[in-house]
Order: sequence, then C-alpha cells, then structure tokens
Amino acid sequence: MNNNNPTITALHATRFIAAFCVIVYHYGKSAVPFNLGILNTIIQNGGFAVSYFFALSGFIMMYAYYQNNKKLNAKDFWIARFARIYPVYFLSFLFVLLTMLIINGSKPKGISIILQALCLQAWKPGISMEINYVSWSIAVEVLFYFVFPFLFNHWQKKSLTTILFQALIFWLLSLGLHIWLVQNSSSTENANVGQFIAFFPLWHLNSFILGSTAALYYLKKLKPSAYVKYFSPTLIVGSLVLIYIIFVKQPVIMGFLANGGIIPVFILLIFGLALNDGLLSKIFSLRPFVWLGEISYGFYLWQFFIYLFFEEYIIHDTKNFNSTQFYIYILTLVSFSALSYHIFEVPLRKYIKLKFSQKNRYN
Repeated sequence: MNNNNPTITALHATRFIAAFCVIVYHYGKSAVPFNLGILNTIIQNGGFAVSYFFALSGFIMMYAYYQNNKKLNAKDFWIARFARIYPVYFLSFLFVLLTMLIINGSKPKGISIILQALCLQAWKPGISMEINYVSWSIAVEVLFYFVFPFLFNHWQKKSLTTILFQALIFWLLSLGLHIWLVQNSSSTENANVGQFIAFFPLWHLNSFILGSTAALYYLKKLKPSAYVKYFSPTLIVGSLVLIYIIFVKQPVIMGFLANGGIIPVFILLIFGLALNDGLLSKIFSLRPFVWLGEISYGFYLWQFFIYLFFEEYIIHDTKNFNSTQFYIYILTLVSFSALSYHIFEVPLRKYIKLKFSQKNRYN
C-alpha cells in the first residue's frame, strides 16, 4: 500500500494474532492452554477472527489510501491487490490439490478446481469449503477489492455524516436480510444452504464497509484530537470484555453475529489499537511482531497443506493434536510461511507491480 498515512503497526500485528486464533480453532482446541477456561471459550469461537480480518481489511485499506479530493486509480489498485494475494493463493491451492490427488487419492470436482483456481469458490454454495477450504475468505476479499475503488471515489465527494449514514443503513439492511434467511431457511443442515448462509461473499461486504467507514471517522475525528488517545486502554479492554461476553452468549445470538453483527465491537478494538501510543504499540512495533504480521497471509493460507503433511507423514491422527504436536505444527507452519514469503511472495509481487502497474506506489 502507499504511505499517505503512517503505518499503524499494532493493527498489522493483529493480523497474525487473528490468523493464529483461526488456526487454533481448526487444529489446537485440545492443546494447553487453549483447552482451559476463558481461553477455551474464546477459541471455541475462533472462527469469528475471519470477521475481524474483513473489518480490519476495510480499515487498513481506507486508512492507507485516503487523500482528500484525490481519486484512486482502479487499474493500479487491482494490479497491486492481485500481486499481493494471488501468487501465494494459487501456490497453496496447487500444493493442496496435488497432495489430495497424488497422496490422499481424493478427486475434487472439476468445477471446484476451476472456481478455486479463479478465487470464485465462495460464490457457489456447496463447494466453498473444498480443496484448500480456508481460502473461501480470500474469495470474499476479492469482492472487497473489486468494490473498493468505486466506494473510495464515491465517498471522496461525500461528507462524513453522509458516509456514516450510508454505511449504517447498508449494515442494518444486510444484517436484517441475513437474519431473516437464517430464521426462514427450511434446512440449514443442507450443505448448499449452510454454505450460502455462512460463506456467500455479499453477506460479508457490510463488515468491510464498516471497517472502511471507521477508518474515515478515525482520520477525520479521532486522530486529530489531542486527548482521545487516552481512551485507548479503555477501548481495548472494554471491547475484549464485550467480545468474551458475546462469545459466552453466542449460541443464542448466532444469527446476529454471523453476518457482521459483531463488527461494531471489533471496530472499538481497532480504534483502541490505532490510538494506542503506549506500551502495547511499542511491543507490536518490535521487529518480530512486524515480521509475523508480514507473513500472516501465508500463515493463514498454508495451514491446511501443513495439516495434510502432518496427517500423512508425521502424526497420522491429527483430529486431536496434543499440545506437543500442535506446537510442532505451528513452528513448521511459521517456518514454511516465512520461506514462502521471502522466496516466493515478495519477489513475485515486485515483479508483477513493475511489469504491469503504471505507478509503482502500492504494496
């Protein structure tokens, strides 16, 4: 991304933390300390970290690109996003597919292979979770990237009040429609219906739009204030307590949470982290945390391939990792993600931008 505004390192570090929560949710529920007490309650709901990704993506993108009265070049933006997400997306998809075909003997449907190769799998209920199943969220992000230049340029002409009103109306309408579908679906046990409700990209657009709106509010109202930063600890602690309470109660309000209902609480957390200039900001600015944030995308995408590798060659019964096995898995995943980032992702991203982008301004 360009550097119209300075990087908020605390937010970038939380990318890795959110990815880690998703991975523990998938494979580490039996590992200490995630099988105990409060942490277990949080990890049992670790899938909601994907919703945090969606809101954070909107916030960081709007924060990074925002300039008063300056339009965003859609072509350069799309090339930059393609260079950032697609190479390792396709490579991880290919590794998982070959592992399934050659080692496991699985035979995914042709339509599943085609749509996942094109990053469109979440648009067809029933196949959203096939092959590299965690990549359904990347198909959702692709929608965000397509919409963002239009949203950005439209909002350049609007007042903050108008933007907040439009975002709130969209959030309420999409949330209401999703809740209605959940309550009136004849069979959520059916894979097609369940995946349509859970993974269809349009249901998650409200999370991205609220995140983008929050960035504008932060830039125009919160950041200029000399005093609001002192509320950072209250926002961080308060939002985390709210998240825990919501997770305890979530079986009752699942339909509300699943389509952006929890996003306002995540935005309070994002505000708290963005405003923080104290100890937490200093910790997350340390190079190891910055580096973990940099490799977090590959860390998320490679999780299933490394899982398949462990299942086939190391542990054989990976349904219940014990603590030692899980942490060996995490170290392997971090190492593989680091190699992928430095050897494959960064060089190919630079090549694509230099080759195709008119203005080499984005990461």
